[in-house]
Amino acid sequence: MITRDEAAKRLEGETIEFIPSDLKRIVIPAYGFVGATDQKRQEWGADGSSYMEDVKGFAFVNAKDQVKGETKPNQVLKQNDGVLLIYDGPGRLAKVSKYLSENPNAVKDVIHLKKLIKFLSELTADGGKPDLWEADVNFAAGLKDAPAREDIKPGKVFAAAKQKEIDGSKGKAFYVPEGEKLEKGATGEDQEAHEGGAYIVKDKDGMRLVQADAFKKAYIITKMPKTMWRDYVKE
Repeated sequence: MITRDEAAKRLEGETIEFIPSDLKRIVIPAYGFVGATDQKRQEWGADGSSYMEDVKGFAFVNAKDQVKGETKPNQVLKQNDGVLLIYDGPGRLAKVSKYLSENPNAVKDVIHLKKLIKFLSELTADGGKPDLWEADVNFAAGLKDAPAREDIKPGKVFAAAKQKEIDGSKGKAFYVPEGEKLEKGATGEDQEAHEGGAYIVKDKDGMRLVQADAFKKAYIITKMPKTMWRDYVKE
């Protein structure tokens, strides 16, 4: 187990440096739904520190984590301003748009949300399930070429990439092997590295553990210490 204090110290030393890649996130605004319950959700302060906030929302399991054996809900979609996110891929945006067009009540209530999340969880990518997680309208509005905040409406899907280094998105990371855990990761609970290992990262969105395959898709390396190259190129 790596504590958050230990991770912070390691991030002050020799690290990988990165900026977001051009890989787009498909954003499905899903707020305003009926059936939300009291939940606790991890949020980050302006200084990057994390805290748990009380929200009304709907808890679900990240599709990729579920494949790895996770069964406990580890994402909380907020009722007041929540959005669902998956990485874009060949034909994926069209499939999501078609589903929403054919199911106009997809984000109306928890019953329909469960069906939508099941559909999104079955959109395979590279032979496995896609990452499926949540954020909020402010995050979505901050993506490159995203609609204006007031135009991000429930069920109105779009795809956009994260802003680049010039906008303060530069981060640092280090590799951890399969089975290693980060204390109180992105969901407020311990995060574990899956097959192929993972990276503990810190950027303007806080500190968290990102599985290796997701890290390589989501970020562009701007600095790679020679001592860390071997871990990065592991198959």
